[in-house]
Amino acid sequence: MLELRSLTKHYRHQWTMRRLVVLDGLDLAVRPGEVLGLIGPNGAGKTTTFKLVLGLLRPSGGTVLFRGQPLTAAARAAIGFLPEHPYFYEYLTVHEMLTMYGELYGLRGRALRERVAAVIEEVQLGHKRRAPLRSLSKGTLQRVGIAQAILNDPQLLILDEPMSGLDPMGRHAMRELIRARHRAGTSVIFSSHILPDAEALCDRVAILTQGRVRELIDLRAASSAQIYQLTISNVAADTLAALERLAGAPPTRQGAGWGIRVAGSAALGPALDLVREATGSVDSVLPVHASLEERFLSHLGHAAHLD
Repeated sequence: MLELRSLTKHYRHQWTMRRLVVLDGLDLAVRPGEVLGLIGPNGAGKTTTFKLVLGLLRPSGGTVLFRGQPLTAAARAAIGFLPEHPYFYEYLTVHEMLTMYGELYGLRGRALRERVAAVIEEVQLGHKRRAPLRSLSKGTLQRVGIAQAILNDPQLLILDEPMSGLDPMGRHAMRELIRARHRAGTSVIFSSHILPDAEALCDRVAILTQGRVRELIDLRAASSAQIYQLTISNVAADTLAALERLAGAPPTRQGAGWGIRVAGSAALGPALDLVREATGSVDSVLPVHASLEERFLSHLGHAAHLD
C-alpha cells in the first residue's frame, strides 16, 4: 500500500548551519489492510515521516511510493490524516465543519449530505451534530478529527498520536474506531506513546529511533520473540558467570535453583551445553514472548535523547 525507500530529511541549524538529521534512510512499508504502529521517543521522526508522506514537507532524499507508484497529489486523495493537534474553527458545529471538509474533498449535493450523515453515524456523533466545536471535550474532538479523516473513505488512514490526552473512555472509543476502519479494509498507520494501545491494535509495530527503524515486530506471529527462560540447578559459580556473559544479564535466584533468559536459539544451545558440561540440571526451558514495552526499551540506547 505505502512504501518508504531510504527516506531522508535533514535541516540546517539557523545559527551554526550544522546539519540536523531527522530521518536517516528510513525504509518502511504498510501492507494492504493492516494496522501498523510507529513508536519511538520524542524527536525520533514519527511526525516528520507523516508530513513527508502527505507532501507537507519535501524529502532530502529517498522515495515515497503508493501502490507501487510515486505519490502524486491525486494519489493523496486516497489518504486520510488526523494530526496530533488538529485545528478546527470552533464556532462551527460538527455538521457544518464536516460539510466544509466534504466540499474540500469535492463532494456536492446529495452525495455530500449522505456521506456526512454516514460518517457522523460511524463515529457516533449524532447527538452532537448541532453542537459548536468550542463546547466539545477532547475525546469528542478526536472523534471529529477521525470523522474528517475518513470523509473521503480513504484507502490509507494516517493518525498522529490519536490517543494523546484522552481519558480511558476516550482511548477505548478511539481504539474501536480504528478497529472498525481495519475491519472495513482500510490500511492504518498510527504513531503512539501508549504502548498497550499499539500492542492491542497493531498487526506490526515499527520501533523508530534517530530517524531509522530499529526493529519491525510482527505482533501476530507466535515466534516474534525468540527469548527463552531457563531454570537450572546444581551449578557452580564459574558456570553462572559464563551464563551471565552469554546472556548479558546475571542469573536470578529461583528457590533452590537459578533462572536466566537467553535471546534466540543461537544462544540457547551454548547455554544448555554449559550447564550439561558442568553436570548441572536443566529443570525447564520455556519460550518467553517479550512485551512490546521490553522490546521498545531495549532500543532506547539508540535514541539521541528523550524529551
